[in-house]
Amino acid sequence: MKKITLLAAAFAVSTFMNAQDVLSHSVDNSFMETGSVACAAGGGTPQATSSANIFYRSYTPSDFGYTGDFNVEGSDFFISFSDVGGTNPTHDYTVRFYIADAAFPGGNLTELASVDLQATVEDDAMKIEARLDDVLTLSASQEIIIGLDIPASPEAPNNLDMRIGINAAGQNAPSYLYAEGCGITTPTPAADVGDFPNNNIILDLVGTGTLAVDSAIAAQVSLYPNPVNNVLNITVPSSIQIEGAMMYDILGKGTQVEVSANNTINTSSIASGVYLLTINTNEGNITKKVVKQ
Repeated sequence: MKKITLLAAAFAVSTFMNAQDVLSHSVDNSFMETGSVACAAGGGTPQATSSANIFYRSYTPSDFGYTGDFNVEGSDFFISFSDVGGTNPTHDYTVRFYIADAAFPGGNLTELASVDLQATVEDDAMKIEARLDDVLTLSASQEIIIGLDIPASPEAPNNLDMRIGINAAGQNAPSYLYAEGCGITTPTPAADVGDFPNNNIILDLVGTGTLAVDSAIAAQVSLYPNPVNNVLNITVPSSIQIEGAMMYDILGKGTQVEVSANNTINTSSIASGVYLLTINTNEGNITKKVVKQ
């Protein structure tokens, strides 16, 4: 009998910053705590297997401040992989990119591109960077749906349990599960499947695009002193209002920082190193390099 289960594990994995932009609905997409809710059979028995599961997230780049075209390059995520049978099996799976004729989860999906991958137990709790062979260029206003398609695992003795990674840090938009083996025949939020309030999957969209902020305005934004010891000053044109800021270290881990009423940031509690400071404004996001001494 198949049932929805939550695969327990405890991992802390860092994410690496790369040249592409990463769009995420995860409050913190830098670590995995456990495996997701998924359709599975056999529970903790030696015959346990994971059934076919597809995990979805959708992104509209214009919601993240992009304008014009957005170049879809791939997706980042974590997986959990349990070698139940002990035979060190390899499991094929696919990352798919779709558009739909209505807002997801409604409408009919049209697949535009995919990446075929293989997983082993060595990939357990690892960040996976799936990249398309050819960049997919779409309007920034187009909703892009990512589906992590994990087929059912083999029967014993090569049985395994494979799922997408999650953490309890929170999410800014729902994620969805499709699993016919458990009667989930439409993409359904995990909260509607059962009592899984912290099932916040990490499935990010990776690509490049143009942020909707005037380059001339961005050039007028400056930081001083830089390198900084304690207080970092931000100068902006009078038409720009700072709404928030995040500091990202070289591993891509973000920390929200408080911007005072006079546009300063106290960096005294931040470790020495090189950071990217993303400043959220009423005109879009502006990113500057900061060196903390």
